Amino acid sequence: MLTTTKKKGLKAKKSTFRKVSEWLHLWLGLASGIIVFIVCFTGGIWVWRYEVWRYTEKHWYVEAQQKPYLAPSKLVAKSRTYFKTQHITADTLTGMKYWKPGRSVTLDFVLPEQQRAAIYMNPYTGEILKDQRGQSAADNFFIFIRAGHRFFWLPKKIGSPLVGSACIIFVITMITGLIWWYPKKWTKKAVKDSFTVKWRAKWKRLNIDIHNVVGFYAVLFVLALTLSGIFFTFDWFKKGTYKALTWKNLSAEHTDPGSDTTVRSASPLFPEDLIWNTLIRKYDGSFGSISINIPAKPSSAYETTVYFGDGTLLYNKAVNFFDQKTLQVLPPVSQHDQPYEKLSAGEKLFRMNFDIHTGQILGLPTKILAFFACMIGASMPVTGFFIWYNRKWGSKKRRIKRPEYHLNLEK
Repeated sequence: MLTTTKKKGLKAKKSTFRKVSEWLHLWLGLASGIIVFIVCFTGGIWVWRYEVWRYTEKHWYVEAQQKPYLAPSKLVAKSRTYFKTQHITADTLTGMKYWKPGRSVTLDFVLPEQQRAAIYMNPYTGEILKDQRGQSAADNFFIFIRAGHRFFWLPKKIGSPLVGSACIIFVITMITGLIWWYPKKWTKKAVKDSFTVKWRAKWKRLNIDIHNVVGFYAVLFVLALTLSGIFFTFDWFKKGTYKALTWKNLSAEHTDPGSDTTVRSASPLFPEDLIWNTLIRKYDGSFGSISINIPAKPSSAYETTVYFGDGTLLYNKAVNFFDQKTLQVLPPVSQHDQPYEKLSAGEKLFRMNFDIHTGQILGLPTKILAFFACMIGASMPVTGFFIWYNRKWGSKKRRIKRPEYHLNLEK
């Protein structure tokens, strides 16, 4: 006699843990997808800001010469002579920034009616290369890109926690995605499917492979960029990261040691020159950039920051303070202003966070890596959405399930 029975045990049951992981991956991914896409895409563009500025901001660069830079007082005098030709008789110097050979020097002034001017000058001749009173087109573009990356183009109080929360969700979806990706059995076919993209497959299959396989290869890099980004949104995450790395509590970001207001003797006529000469002797010309901030209050100190390398890396810096009256060197108060070489391994890693997040930690190679990680991160919500859409509403060929027949010998 022929009977019909269903074949059992063809598909192993999923564990509750796996079901929950897949559910979280799907719905959290759909909920945060648009924000993750914008954050990753804008982050990938922002990686190349210095390369764009190199071609758009020609006044940033000069021909390097084998002679010393002009002292700050000479550059200030030339700037004020220029202001007189513009019928500007009042100005306040707020800061200046020298760079390594090949870059112009910048002097920042506050002019009447709270107008600000950045004067770019040739450090060898004092020639004024540009009087910039506002943002350039490239500056405005990257300000727009950063606003999308940090705040989703919303007010900071709303956009910042929204983006930070989406990044936390993205971390969860990456972890649950790894669980979903992990093969149940490590057969030869499963290994091939898990680690190989079928580039010649139809677009639905290719879309799945890009989401699963490319996502797997990039997950560690995307995780690093995402976690380092959450750092800038939530203070609790920042303090917790510092505590985990150093076993110390995070102090205030910056503290001015202050000048001695009881000293009555006047400071030298050109204190910036003495400070500049002190820094040049101390660092023997091995710097990427040197900035000198002019104190706005009698109780504030001169603050200088020396960056090494090409001057754009923020982790390797030396902060020095000088008393307004005596120009005596004042030791840094904040742990954030301590010399890089004196930090512990955890403190060094903590200070590297921004340079890791932007991909500039090791120059061009890590910028390229960060760019591709951002673009892959941006693709994940898109490919994931199409996988979900095709499975739920995509055209499918209906398969007729045929019952299996076999002889029942018991009757």
